[in-house]
Amino acid sequence: MTRYVLRRLLLAVPTLVGIIVLVFLLLHLAPGSPVSALGAESGRRVSQRAAEEMRRVYGLDRPLPERFAKWIGRVARLDFGESFVDRRPVLERIGEALPYTLLLNGIALLLTLGIAVPLGVSAGGRPEGPLDRTSGALLFALYSLPAFWAALLLQTLFSVKLGWLPLYGVASDAPGAGGRVLDRAAHLVLPVVCLTYGSLAFFARLIRASVAETRVADYVLAARARGLSRREALWRHAFRNALLPLVTLLGLVVPGLLSGSVIIERIFAWPGLGRLYFDSILSRDYPVVLALSLLGAVATLVLTLAADVAAAAVDPRIRDGTLG
Repeated sequence: MTRYVLRRLLLAVPTLVGIIVLVFLLLHLAPGSPVSALGAESGRRVSQRAAEEMRRVYGLDRPLPERFAKWIGRVARLDFGESFVDRRPVLERIGEALPYTLLLNGIALLLTLGIAVPLGVSAGGRPEGPLDRTSGALLFALYSLPAFWAALLLQTLFSVKLGWLPLYGVASDAPGAGGRVLDRAAHLVLPVVCLTYGSLAFFARLIRASVAETRVADYVLAARARGLSRREALWRHAFRNALLPLVTLLGLVVPGLLSGSVIIERIFAWPGLGRLYFDSILSRDYPVVLALSLLGAVATLVLTLAADVAAAAVDPRIRDGTLG
């Protein structure tokens, strides 16, 4: 296991370096600059002298390799610099947005797994049965709906026409502690639904396929012969041994909890990392964009490594290289 982990770490290092270099180059070589973005945002034309002074203050007048070297040096000290927009520390802005993203995406992921796991196990226990056919058609129909389109429809129906739920934002003026809790929950409903329904088909059908394959394995049939009910055999044996694909997939999905959903957070004006990322790209706020890209890459690599290690612990053939 130690050798397997070291091999994975050695592969992760060049991947991380490649991501950092690529993001830095794409961001700095893209058309526009913080100076032009600031002028467009304020609606005023920035003079040549003011633009040159701003470029000097931001360090944009230095050669690209020098800028990259300075940024890497600061990152090595865990110093991500200051935002070009409001001159606040980048980590401070990220720290403000992170709890909102974790709250929104965490609830969506728990709700997704809470529905997808029992649905997938039940459907996989009777392949091609009524539940399997009905749930498959419904979930694939939901999966085909674009999230931004569904978000606008839900806003129109439940917020504009019916007035049942808030249109956007995090909270409104509500009296009392209980009122504030209910108000925050009401603001979460629509974005959570939009983040949940699209993932249901993916997770549920993955679990369904794994359970359908393992339900006829010898150890499951032996458990049934020992007197276990069909439901107990599915949950105790078929599902537990079908967890490997789910663990691997979670290693790729969980980093999304940190990066946030750009489209959904933008539509619902949710002040999370996704919205911060989007706004920072528009304003060419290089320090914030680079910090979020780096943190997202590190989270993805770390959690993917954790998923690989967990899968190797479950199935020794993976770390031994003898699987398949």
